[in-house]
Amino acid sequence: MAAEVQTSAAILTNETGPTTAYFVEFLDERSRRIAEIIMEYVVCFSVGLLGIVTNILVITVYAKQGFRESVAISMTTIAVWDLIKSIAGVMERFSGILRIWNPAMAASWARISVVAFNYLICFSSYVTSVMAAYVAVERCLCVSVPLKVKWLLTPRVTLTACLVISFVVFGCFAVMFGIYDVVWEWSATFNATVAVYKKNAFYIKHDEPLFAYYNLSGIIWPLAAFVVIVVATIIIIYKLRQGSKFRAAQSSASSLTFTPGLEMQEKSGKQGQQLSNRDRQVVKMLLVIIIIYIASLSPRISLYLAKHLIYDLYFLRRYHDLFKFVLYWLWLSDLVNGAVNFFVFYNMSSSFRLTFKALFTSQATKKQNTTML
Repeated sequence: MAAEVQTSAAILTNETGPTTAYFVEFLDERSRRIAEIIMEYVVCFSVGLLGIVTNILVITVYAKQGFRESVAISMTTIAVWDLIKSIAGVMERFSGILRIWNPAMAASWARISVVAFNYLICFSSYVTSVMAAYVAVERCLCVSVPLKVKWLLTPRVTLTACLVISFVVFGCFAVMFGIYDVVWEWSATFNATVAVYKKNAFYIKHDEPLFAYYNLSGIIWPLAAFVVIVVATIIIIYKLRQGSKFRAAQSSASSLTFTPGLEMQEKSGKQGQQLSNRDRQVVKMLLVIIIIYIASLSPRISLYLAKHLIYDLYFLRRYHDLFKFVLYWLWLSDLVNGAVNFFVFYNMSSSFRLTFKALFTSQATKKQNTTML
């Protein structure tokens, strides 16, 4: 349905055609429809619904804890953008349900979704990737200079950084929401008035520089975030291993002999170089989140580089079907990335787990205590 919408929208509107002939060479029509139904309207739709639920739970748990720590603020910001991404993913694929009752309305919904929700999913993913890079740098500093970072990265500083990142990154792409006009036209195919999107005057006037800027930004932002995340992750892993070796050496020395000088050395080492057990657990939890983002960013960066190098790898060009098929997996990767954080927090953070359980057990516990009294 989505590929048909893209094709029919281009034919019905004033969009200029491709310079290379359009070929259906990767999938036949029946295989394409099956892949679309499974990937779009079953898998991606379901993962989007899961993401809505899990991100609401993440925001609720951190709000319950009171945002007393910087990590709670940064992860809540990511959860907000993941929630926006999940809602957009579900709304974009709602045309699959509408098609059962009203194919014309489903076509209109899908075409409007191309302009609104498709871009929103993409841009939200860019914001969360840069936010993940910020979290990686924040945790890297926490591991490298734990004493200094406590007073440097206060909740207010973290909130300001999260707002600035959100505004700047999303703002860089916001211009793309204004390149199409949605109008209603009669369609002989559906025998009804349907929505189509057309290039507006701004699009026509700035076509080449606009898309050159868009493609370049789509490569630079995730690639820069990817590099920062990888470098920060390497430093974090190195520091954690260094700290483990330090503690092991101190423990071995303490078991062999005990002197006031050694005790003084051990205390100063722990104070100056080591994290608390709780901070180490937080770092490990966020390290898993960071690795998930590395896995999520890799296909997006690869696709954008391939699209930049291979002109025909895009909608309505020679490799239209191949590009569409790859996009299914890219969208699934984005939506899974937006839904998985809750399960990481629940399994790796005892405070998150206790707060989450308290949301559902507090009232029952109060009633039980009252009955016992």
